[in-house]
Amino acid sequence: MTSKKTWPWLVGILYLAFAGFIWGVVTQQQWIHNYDNLIYGWLAPWHPAANNFFIAFTKVGNPLIMTILTAVILVVLIWAKHWRLGVFIAANNGLGALLNHVIKGWIQRPRPTDQLIRETGFSFPSGHSTAAVMFFGSLIVISYCLVKSKKWRIVLAILGVGLIVLLGLSRLYVHVHYPSDVTAGFLFASANLILHWQIGQRYYLSAELPAWR
Repeated sequence: MTSKKTWPWLVGILYLAFAGFIWGVVTQQQWIHNYDNLIYGWLAPWHPAANNFFIAFTKVGNPLIMTILTAVILVVLIWAKHWRLGVFIAANNGLGALLNHVIKGWIQRPRPTDQLIRETGFSFPSGHSTAAVMFFGSLIVISYCLVKSKKWRIVLAILGVGLIVLLGLSRLYVHVHYPSDVTAGFLFASANLILHWQIGQRYYLSAELPAWR
């Protein structure tokens, strides 16, 4: 987890990078098109061999599924007397979805047209990528607080990061987002997650902080 000295810089850099992507998309900078084409080019050889996997996996990030998973985890954490961590994950997913919706309505970037699955609405930033970081990132924080074994904390963190990356890749593979959408979603959500974690430690998560931190 980030130290008291480094986290403000990290959050600032993430938000600044996110703002850079907003500027690039809004002003239709050439580097945005080059970036999108580069990432799409890396994924092209996977088609159509991985179609079934990514078409199925991308549904994990659907709002209804994320809401159900968050609700289940919230109930489990409350039952286990860790309601503060339940508030943490619920707030992350709720606020992440709300802010993403507001920014999409502001930017109003159209989605790619050659979609493998049907998606509507605006494209920037990727809601699934934002949700992936906020949800699986919250689970990484929760495991840091509750799992005593350092080995298992590392394993769970790697698993969480892997699921985040896969969910982002799935949105590119099925062509419902541009790579810049997904990257921006990752940047924005990561900054939000770190900021909320730091605020939470100060104001309501102190009882959940592990002795080994």
